[in-house]
Amino acid sequence: MTNQLVRVLQGEVIAPPPVWFMRQAGRFLPEYRAIRAKATFEQLLNDSDLAAEVSLQPIRRFPKIDGAIIFSDILVILDALGCGVTIPEGGPVLARTLDQIPLDQPLDEAVFKPVCDALRKVRKELPPEKALLGFAGAPWTLLAYGLEGKGSKTWSRAKTFLHKEPVKAQKWLEKLADAAARLLNLHIEAGAQAVQLFDTWAGELDADDYATLALPAARRTLEQVTSVPTLFFARTGYLPDALNDLPCAGLAVPWQVPISEARRRFSGKVLQGNLDPVALLAGPEVAVRKTRAILDAMKGHAHVFNLGHGLVPETNPDVLAAVIEEVKKSL
Repeated sequence: MTNQLVRVLQGEVIAPPPVWFMRQAGRFLPEYRAIRAKATFEQLLNDSDLAAEVSLQPIRRFPKIDGAIIFSDILVILDALGCGVTIPEGGPVLARTLDQIPLDQPLDEAVFKPVCDALRKVRKELPPEKALLGFAGAPWTLLAYGLEGKGSKTWSRAKTFLHKEPVKAQKWLEKLADAAARLLNLHIEAGAQAVQLFDTWAGELDADDYATLALPAARRTLEQVTSVPTLFFARTGYLPDALNDLPCAGLAVPWQVPISEARRRFSGKVLQGNLDPVALLAGPEVAVRKTRAILDAMKGHAHVFNLGHGLVPETNPDVLAAVIEEVKKSL
């Protein structure tokens, strides 16, 4: 059975639209927090049973959601390249940055086994009308983390590296692009019916650097992933026109960009989004009103309802339920 989310990503207009949420598998759900009280984040990543359970939790709580995204982390690629990633409560930390690792470092695909096993388990349990989504980090975002060694407010080390070491930066972006494509294709082999490439730190580059340095690497990844529909998410308020030419079915629109503007500029793409996650914290009335505005703006266009970035931990599940009901009621 072809589910609605996949059908929309193939270009079909469906009303009401399918819905899922970035970061729906995780920290805002009480049932997730109950598991986390007994297991670390890294244990969840490396235990396929736990990862599968966390991926299925939002489907059980919100039966009208149309897709389950696998519980994982974009930094598994850096771990597979030997960076020694740990993810304590304060955020990710790398034992070795990419400039301490040779460019010919082989990708240790054994690191990907837990998430692929989890995908198979979720696909087995997931109702056929629900889509299973895989994901990976985009090359620039991986390079940013890989050079900083942790999160950053400025990403100054990574941004400087792009200009001071342009040849090495280009080679690393290409290597990370190929690694991301490999991971996405492994997700597909394990049961993913659509995949999303996350360029979380796209907005940390100016428009010229993003277009000339980062976007070609994202294209390189997407060109290698062809067997299922692909989504690309660049978290930036200046969505470049070049996104029109990316070989992906859909664009996930960040909340900073009005979706009516995105519809006008990217008419050839399926659009996903783009409610501000923080609007959910203002309560159901505000969240539902803003949801309705997005739905009205996307009438007649292939659309997947989602947020403009991931759910925040403070989100009340009851408010999210109200948003889902608004999406799914008759238009």
